[in-house]
Amino acid sequence: MTTRLRRRDSCSPKGGVIRAARRTTSLWLIALASTAAAYPLLAQNWRDLGPKERYDAMQNYWQHQRLPQERQRDVERRYQRWQGLSPEQRARIRQNYERYQRLPPQDRERFQRKFEKWQKQSQPPPPP
Repeated sequence: MTTRLRRRDSCSPKGGVIRAARRTTSLWLIALASTAAAYPLLAQNWRDLGPKERYDAMQNYWQHQRLPQERQRDVERRYQRWQGLSPEQRARIRQNYERYQRLPPQDRERFQRKFEKWQKQSQPPPPP
């Protein structure tokens, strides 16, 4: 049955999408990995993903495809930076994000305001 499905996938119009999706599984996970929201990836291979994970991956892929090209490149750069982090750094980021998620909404808003203020201060002034 698997062989028949593969053959049918490769011949159908939908099959092209599935093949592209298989080749770019890491792209579907970019949105997650490009933010501190990234959780450890349990499956790196399309065949290892369950139905919900495949659905989420496809949704992520289509969302990525709808982004403007500059935004796509920005997401891809962030993902490359994420990949370059050590496992310890990734674990620390995940842990911090989980801690942030557990904050009460009021504390999250206060944290967000502080973060935005910090971002503005760390940006160079606009040219005259």
